[in-house]
Amino acid sequence: MKPLAALLLAAALASPAVAGDPACKGTISGAARGTFTCKLGVFEKDGSHYLVIEPLGPVEGIPGYWPGSFELPGKPEARRYTLDQLVAGRASVGVEGGALYSATKTSSQRGEVTLEFRSVKPDRGAPGSFRVRGSYRARLLPVGAGKSGEVLLDVTF
Repeated sequence: MKPLAALLLAAALASPAVAGDPACKGTISGAARGTFTCKLGVFEKDGSHYLVIEPLGPVEGIPGYWPGSFELPGKPEARRYTLDQLVAGRASVGVEGGALYSATKTSSQRGEVTLEFRSVKPDRGAPGSFRVRGSYRARLLPVGAGKSGEVLLDVTF
């Protein structure tokens, strides 16, 4: 089995080219603050299904962030998913001063994720891909001892 980072990177790189969807917008709050636009891909690759939320640009005052990439527990459907139900993935935000916040699902999990697909339709223009509408919320916790607080990521698409 591939390490999680390699798996998610491969999934992101294999995702169909999607133009920035003006409906994909996010906010970062808590220990970091900002707004961003994104592109979202939901697709099948080698029998597994993935959600990838890719940022379309930097956020002032936030050195780095990745809204989220997660493997879904089957073909996407209109429903609510929690981190417990997702197979694997991560979301992360680095803040000024070097602190890192994350929500992850590997052999264990940290943080919280709620993903809701209100509608799911096959994308006729990109076989194996889906057009979805919904929302995503991730509660990221500090990585490392001595850090406190949390970062919230909220995305609508």
